[in-house]
Amino acid sequence: MARTKERDTFRSRLKTVGLRHTMPRERILSFLDKKNAHPTPEELYQSLKKKGYAIGLSTVYLNLQVLRDAGLLWEFKDQQGNTRYDGFTEKHHHLFCVQCGTIEDLLAKDLPEFDPEPVKKAVEARTGWFVEDARLELRGVCPNCQ
Repeated sequence: MARTKERDTFRSRLKTVGLRHTMPRERILSFLDKKNAHPTPEELYQSLKKKGYAIGLSTVYLNLQVLRDAGLLWEFKDQQGNTRYDGFTEKHHHLFCVQCGTIEDLLAKDLPEFDPEPVKKAVEARTGWFVEDARLELRGVCPNCQ
């Protein structure tokens, strides 16, 4: 029953953004929903293969792009410039450990001191750009490495 409910949730999320349900999309969303992970496409591919799923690396790349473009995933670069994906779409920032590479989410509501709206407006006024989003990346040393 829980599996059926989970599948219905994925179907609904995909339908809401105009995408059809496929098993690769479900598996990618499921992995990113259950993990507090920020995998590269290759890491995601290897994890899905280890679970026994028949999926190709090109399928992973293609679906990550489609899901990102639909707003179901967030794409960002880590400290080494690797592209990573985040299935947590609530407004949040990232903490990067400069020693071990750990990446943690920090909810925007837990950091009220950083209000992106004035920053966005200032950048728009100075550059003429329309800023869609502003996120904070904090780099430091995690508790495990201290």
